[in-house]
Amino acid sequence: MTESLLALVPTYGLPFIFGISVIAAAGVPLSSSLTLLAAGAFIASGELDVAPAFLWALAGAVIGDQIGFQIGLRAGSAIEVRLNRNPSRALKIQRSKRFIGRFGGVGVFLTRWLTPPIGPATNVVCGAGDMRWLRFTVWDFAGEAIWVGLYIGLGYTVRGNIEEVAGTLGDISWFLIAGLVTVVLGYRILTVFRKHSQKAGK
Repeated sequence: MTESLLALVPTYGLPFIFGISVIAAAGVPLSSSLTLLAAGAFIASGELDVAPAFLWALAGAVIGDQIGFQIGLRAGSAIEVRLNRNPSRALKIQRSKRFIGRFGGVGVFLTRWLTPPIGPATNVVCGAGDMRWLRFTVWDFAGEAIWVGLYIGLGYTVRGNIEEVAGTLGDISWFLIAGLVTVVLGYRILTVFRKHSQKAGK
């Protein structure tokens, strides 16, 4: 897959980076992270310019997120029922709900770059929920700016080992999701325990 991307990125350039970013953010299972790593590698070799690549990728990611938000807004229940038929997608939906329920707009920001595997599901969850469009968009834009810069920068730095780095980052992302869920659940259990102890002491 890496070899194909390395061939397509310089051949089709910025429109290819934009298109992959839109499609992946909208929920299609394509590796936008790998595409950005490849873009970073070609920036390092002088075949792409950093500013246009960053802006095209950022625009694509934000537009893709907006598509997911609008899908959730207009057909949230039906889309969720359909996604829940697939166990892996159902798991992402449930994780997204817990994450956004706990962190709100900051959760959107974090799922852009810290826990990107649940990013597309989060777009639908936010649209189907009660999150305001402006709040979603502001946090989304900030998070995507970090994500695009992070992956292009990594591609620039580790251009000889792109696929290995992409796999490692994916594993780290799922580890962070599990860690954050554990922290949130632990905090809630501790809060309930303290309240129960206080009531018992009265």
